[in-house]
Amino acid sequence: MSFVIPQFPLVCAIHTGGVPYPFGLLRSTSPCNLAWGKRVAFFAADWGPGVPQVEGSTQLLLPAHTDIRDSSCTGDNDYVEVPSGSGRWYAVLAVDDVGKGFPNEHRVAVIAKAYQQMNPTLFAGLQWPTPIP
Repeated sequence: MSFVIPQFPLVCAIHTGGVPYPFGLLRSTSPCNLAWGKRVAFFAADWGPGVPQVEGSTQLLLPAHTDIRDSSCTGDNDYVEVPSGSGRWYAVLAVDDVGKGFPNEHRVAVIAKAYQQMNPTLFAGLQWPTPIP
């Protein structure tokens, strides 16, 4: 079975850097797919003293060439709200392409939830909606 391009049923808001919360300027919106399951991963994060050092991450699938940035691009990572307007904020940890040069090419951003308890300095006042939409 060949690998197919994912569907993009959601729209996300991509914000350029700009910590602390609220996160900078809205740079763009993009169709996307918030993926879990087989694509789930864990990463080690150093958010500072007294903050948990391991946090779950997930992947945001986007159309090829979508302008979404991790810290390797500008020194500041982007923040995304997925779906746009939902109050579900994520920090962009890494970005790369899948299927580069093939018809099924698309972009993947590894993202992690952003909320006050994760880093009280950067995310002061940021709480996810309850219940989570």
